[in-house]
Amino acid sequence: MGSTWRMCFLRCIAAGVLAVGFFRSGLAQVGVVDKVADEKIWKLLDDEKAVYVSLPEADFRALGEGFNLPDDGKAVTDLAMKAPGGAFDPRDLEKISAKTLGYRAEWIVERYQRYNLDWDITGLKLTSLDPDAKHYPWMIIMNGGAANLYEFFVDLKNRPGWAQFLAQKLNVMIVTIPGNFKYGGWEAPIESLDRQPQYLLDRDLPMQEIEMRNCLLTNSVVLQGVKALVMKHTQGDLLLVGHSTSGEISAMADDDADLRTRMKGRYLGWGSGGPARLGGQRMGAALNSGEGGSREKLPQLELLNRRDVANYSHGYSGFLNPLYEAGMSHAQIAGAWLKSEARRRPQFKQPIQDLEHGGGIGQKRAIEDYIEVRLKKSGNPWGIDIEDVNKDLFAADYARMDGYKQMVWTVGHFDRNHWLPEDPLKAYEVYVAGRYRARDPQAKIRLIVWDPPMTHYGHLELPRELAAADYSVIRWFYR
Repeated sequence: MGSTWRMCFLRCIAAGVLAVGFFRSGLAQVGVVDKVADEKIWKLLDDEKAVYVSLPEADFRALGEGFNLPDDGKAVTDLAMKAPGGAFDPRDLEKISAKTLGYRAEWIVERYQRYNLDWDITGLKLTSLDPDAKHYPWMIIMNGGAANLYEFFVDLKNRPGWAQFLAQKLNVMIVTIPGNFKYGGWEAPIESLDRQPQYLLDRDLPMQEIEMRNCLLTNSVVLQGVKALVMKHTQGDLLLVGHSTSGEISAMADDDADLRTRMKGRYLGWGSGGPARLGGQRMGAALNSGEGGSREKLPQLELLNRRDVANYSHGYSGFLNPLYEAGMSHAQIAGAWLKSEARRRPQFKQPIQDLEHGGGIGQKRAIEDYIEVRLKKSGNPWGIDIEDVNKDLFAADYARMDGYKQMVWTVGHFDRNHWLPEDPLKAYEVYVAGRYRARDPQAKIRLIVWDPPMTHYGHLELPRELAAADYSVIRWFYR
């Protein structure tokens, strides 16, 4: 018996030594800096009772030390600086050594068909050189309105952007929705009617067809392209992050059996909101209380909403913007931003996107009639079936809200579309998270606010720190 006891004791000691060794090895892989960030962020996310939690500004600004690029981003910055308006060709990234970048870059154009029309969607695939990246999901970043891949890949001065920092630790793909990317960018002024979406990258389409497509760019069209990209060109778990308008795509993706299998009940939002019907329901409550307003007249769906200084002066242009100089007003920041990004950023948005995103389902019948009239007037040379379009309209309103296991909304302190620092409990993200908690009380549903004065475009303002914060959130998912 004594001999057996001593043998068991020695085995336990050996197992303990191995466990300690493994733990230390894990810390070495993660890094002390990452571990400190994890401890602070995980402690906040572990609070099951909090409506929301906040990471103090000092703690947020201390993040990012372990996210250095091998060449500090010089190769990409040089490439962008040589291109007119910074609109460098993403295919040229493939010529740069992965060791120089910290990731392997691959440009993907996926062509698919919907409504009897071909559409192009693009993905900039950044495969991390960090061997630990395979233990985490592919992070799929999808642009919101009037944007494309550039604002996630570089900042407004062509320095390393959010996705480049993320790719030092994770596998990342930046998706640009159909129409929002054009090789070499747009030369026509933002307000010019000649500045139109590039729905097919290898050819210019006649204006009649472009205007028809402007009416048809539904969330369903975008989701089909996203699915084609990620299912064909990535493997393993997925984490879809839809910024702003593309928050709808993440919600709809969880209704798709193939995507749901790889999403594993996880959700990460960045200024994303929730399914469109939540916005409509919240607006309905505001109208009943005498607040808010409604859109009574249907806009011309073929005419693009174009960005201007007034659009970007409220909630978008903050004092952390890379172009900010002492004494500039919000309007001056917005003007500098629009000027600097006038070529590579589309700076337009289809009204149908705003309607589907803004709880405009009450206008569905009017939209159906509008599109049908335009089809009849055109003679419908494309063979578009209006019933296919009608079925797709406002699909995001019907996205299921149950079945999630872990959900985290992240939001910048001064993102007034999603957060109200002066009255947080009235913030939209608080409303959205609350609705999900009510639907599925067993799920881990969290809302975390990054406390620096970041706007809706915090990924342009503090990209390295934001990448580190997101990495900790993702590691919390996979603890």
